[in-house]
Amino acid sequence: MSTPRSETPSLSRSEIPFAARNRHFKAGQEKYWYNGDPAVSAYFNALSALFPAGETFFCDSVRALRDRVDDPKLLAEVKEFLAQEAIHSREHHIYNKRITEQGYPMDKLERRSEQMQAMGRLLPKKLQLGLTIALEHYTAIISDCLLDVREHFAAHVTPTDYEFWIWHCVEETEHKSVAYDLLRAVTSPLGFYFIRVFSLFATTLSFNAILMWHIWTLLKVDRLQWNARAWGRILHYQWVFPGAWRVCFPAWLAWLKPGFHPWQDDNREHVATWKAENGETENASAA
Repeated sequence: MSTPRSETPSLSRSEIPFAARNRHFKAGQEKYWYNGDPAVSAYFNALSALFPAGETFFCDSVRALRDRVDDPKLLAEVKEFLAQEAIHSREHHIYNKRITEQGYPMDKLERRSEQMQAMGRLLPKKLQLGLTIALEHYTAIISDCLLDVREHFAAHVTPTDYEFWIWHCVEETEHKSVAYDLLRAVTSPLGFYFIRVFSLFATTLSFNAILMWHIWTLLKVDRLQWNARAWGRILHYQWVFPGAWRVCFPAWLAWLKPGFHPWQDDNREHVATWKAENGETENASAA
């Protein structure tokens, strides 16, 4: 009697099926869309200014190495990852154009973000993917924090902006391990650990520096760049409540564990809840 062959484990350790949704939004119509507050609105708008160039960089770094794997599950997830990120880049660029029409230099901030990404493109391909997985970790843990307090978020923002930002958070959660699993598959264990630790510290410095520069530039339009109360509201939002930077620190620190994987923080319930609210089944893809 022959012994049944065991299937080769997938290179992907993703915990959730997902597919791209070709969504279109009208977010960014209101000037101070977060609770009438120019400061916290500027914080989110500064984040949005990072995304078009950032998402394009993510896609390019993944494309550069995807041909080195032949795992069907991981390659299928890479395909959906690329589609999701391309749509994110498109929708944030449209959002940014609406903010520009209100008198804010979002086009300037997008160019600044592109210049930062251009520096990253000078690095070897694996290090570029390393920067991607570190930034994907940032977006995933910030998304998790926003999804945790989404009822509070909904009570303070316009419905269109709520829909836009929560959609993005859900999709960042869905694909949070794809680039990570790809880099792990094409790198030795020691090299993988070195790249991801180096990338985390590098992106922590660069991400926060350019985010604060973006915020300062946006506040300058409203002559609030030196206003202590405006910066206090931003710092309160970041560190007190909902306190994404404070809440996310344990997840940031967990990255340094040798055996870390993004799905060790299993927050599939956020995705399931959003899908149910939006009429999606677990295996359905949106049109």
